[in-house]
Amino acid sequence: MEKGQKLSVYIQITEPSVGLYAAVMERIAYAKRRQARIRSALFGALAIVSGAALVPAFQYTAEQFYASGFYDYFTLVFSDRGFVLTYWRQFSLSLVESLPSLALLLLLPIVCALGYSLYRLTQTSRVAFRAVQASA
Repeated sequence: MEKGQKLSVYIQITEPSVGLYAAVMERIAYAKRRQARIRSALFGALAIVSGAALVPAFQYTAEQFYASGFYDYFTLVFSDRGFVLTYWRQFSLSLVESLPSLALLLLLPIVCALGYSLYRLTQTSRVAFRAVQASA
């Protein structure tokens, strides 16, 4: 290449075919829908698993609430309000100490996983099952 000559002289410009842009955009849309369907399936499976795990975790948490005495302390709020208002600091500490922390630590991530998976399932389903737009 000599000085002063432009590179564009050496490169031949070719025009793409008429339907190339539409074909590329259609393929991108297909790939997005396919990826969204795979994600929908995965989030649906996660929702089913976390929903199934929620039942025994909730049963365990309910059993631990009754076994720890939390239920007994909590019913004092309704049965003896004068005692609760008089000794509210000791009562609140007793209520917090009787919380079944392990059961709640097991239940909370399962509930969060169920909520997140259902949220993401609805988001990805909108993309996955959107009607294909005909290109003009």
